[in-house]
Amino acid sequence: MRALGKWSIKNNVSVNLIMIFIIMAGIFTVMKMRREMFPQFSLDMIAVSVVYPGSSPEEVEEGICIKIEEQIQSIEGIEHLRSTAREGSGEVVAELETGADVQKILDEIKAEVARIDTFPDEAEEPLVMEIINKDPTISVAIYGEVSEKRMRQITEGIRDDLLDARMVAHQGDGGWQNAVASILKRFRFKQPESITQIDLIGVRDYEIAVQVSEENLRRYGISFDQVVSAVRSGSIDLPGGQIKTGQGEILIRAKGQLYTGREFEKIPLITLNDGTVVRLGQVAKVIDGFEDLDIKTRFNGKPAAIVQVSRTSEQDIIEIAKIARSYVAKLKQDLPEDLDFAIWGDISTMVESRIDLMLRNGLQGILLVFIALALFLNLRLAFWVALGIPVAFMAAFIVLNGFNQTINMISLFAFIMTLGILVDDAIIVGENVYSHYSRGKSPAAAVVDGLKEVGGPVVMAVSTTVVAFSPLLFIAGIMGKFIAVMPMAVIIILIVSLGEALIILPCHLNHALVQSEKKVRKLTSWHERLREKLEQGMRAVIDRLYFPAIKYVVKNTYFTLSIGIGVLIISLGIIAGGYVSFVFFPKGESDWIAAEVIYPLGTPY
Repeated sequence: MRALGKWSIKNNVSVNLIMIFIIMAGIFTVMKMRREMFPQFSLDMIAVSVVYPGSSPEEVEEGICIKIEEQIQSIEGIEHLRSTAREGSGEVVAELETGADVQKILDEIKAEVARIDTFPDEAEEPLVMEIINKDPTISVAIYGEVSEKRMRQITEGIRDDLLDARMVAHQGDGGWQNAVASILKRFRFKQPESITQIDLIGVRDYEIAVQVSEENLRRYGISFDQVVSAVRSGSIDLPGGQIKTGQGEILIRAKGQLYTGREFEKIPLITLNDGTVVRLGQVAKVIDGFEDLDIKTRFNGKPAAIVQVSRTSEQDIIEIAKIARSYVAKLKQDLPEDLDFAIWGDISTMVESRIDLMLRNGLQGILLVFIALALFLNLRLAFWVALGIPVAFMAAFIVLNGFNQTINMISLFAFIMTLGILVDDAIIVGENVYSHYSRGKSPAAAVVDGLKEVGGPVVMAVSTTVVAFSPLLFIAGIMGKFIAVMPMAVIIILIVSLGEALIILPCHLNHALVQSEKKVRKLTSWHERLREKLEQGMRAVIDRLYFPAIKYVVKNTYFTLSIGIGVLIISLGIIAGGYVSFVFFPKGESDWIAAEVIYPLGTPY
């Protein structure tokens, strides 16, 4: 430690350059890092779902779920199988073992499911896919007393507009916050964000239904199979191969896909003896509408549709939300009289509030540390010790970005949690250096001797905290992936703060003490008088209360030990007796209230 202190004092230029580099690089790293609600990770789950229209849960279980389970249960890497049979569909979810190759098992499940040839004839094709944790960012609600078709058209138009929208500079009210944000945004290394994932919620898909009349079939002597065959062959896009010529190759393709109900009505079925063509519209009712699904969405008591905007793992949640909010603000300017728009479920506000909380706590922490140290130490020493908080945070952001981590609720929680821990080592070093300086030593000697005396204990104190958080890095399963960034961030912050206290801080403490030896200015003379009075009071408390108490507990060893054992027994008894309950996550207030009503199967819509 002595050599480390001497090197820091002699190479003050290098130390200052290191500190400036950490702060600047940290600022640019923070502006480049993605912000999200929770960390993105693989759920290690694969779902096999099959739609079986008109079936009961018992039929789905017997005809779908059991057959899928028996077919895929022998695949290596699957830990658990969970089946759900509901009216009209069934789903089997395979939970994979930790560290399993998801893509390989996905391919094997697809191959095994494709081999099942005993599904009911009415069942649709199985859908095999990996369950991905999508992160809904913000939703746009469109509501009003309009027809379902118009609602669908407007919703699709909004979806297309949002997919084409890009992040634009935020135009604020001219305040200093917006000016700073505008300046910082010029240095942002990322390309402008664009929305790439949008789902339409609460609206039905288009569907053309053909209702065949049995009476009309008999009138024209047409069978139902003839109608089915005519519809299939009358609406199709079919590649016809290619023709090779001397000038090149010609691709042949028959384009006959129909898209509207009137086009389907004109499909020819048969030709009568008199040359009359009987078309589909003459024997069937063609309904150009929506799927026959029981779904209704209302927002503020009016028919509605929801445009749900999600983000990918590479996108910033706050910037994606700003695109949607900016679009809705412009859309309201040309708002139809019978429609209204509103923002719903904006998750980015929670991330922004957590970031604001960290910034407020960080500034308050720096200020309180400076005030507390200034009451008992030199003003300059207090300043350099408090400066260790932003330096450690900036360095931690650099390291976290190197591990491809993001700014999210979990990592921000780690930063907030360590605010009161990361300056402990700097406070110990600064206080001990000032103690040696008060004994009449030169600034350099005080720094070197003070660092040598407490350097080892400081390293051990930080190491024990690091060791305490290390087991959280090895938690398996989804929960382990969810909280992995928290112990990683805490460990990085502690290690970085230790390096700052042992390498950067000694140089600044030496400079502060050298400046303190100069003539005391009138502006700081009041501080010296206040500090001396506080120090006299603290010394009186130590001499009259603390030292006698320490002597007593040291002299009465067994009495002290019995008190400790008694407190431990009482604590364990309170837990074992159930007076202190255990919950994995504490209950907290939520920003949403949800009500769900479940009816028995078969209840009319």
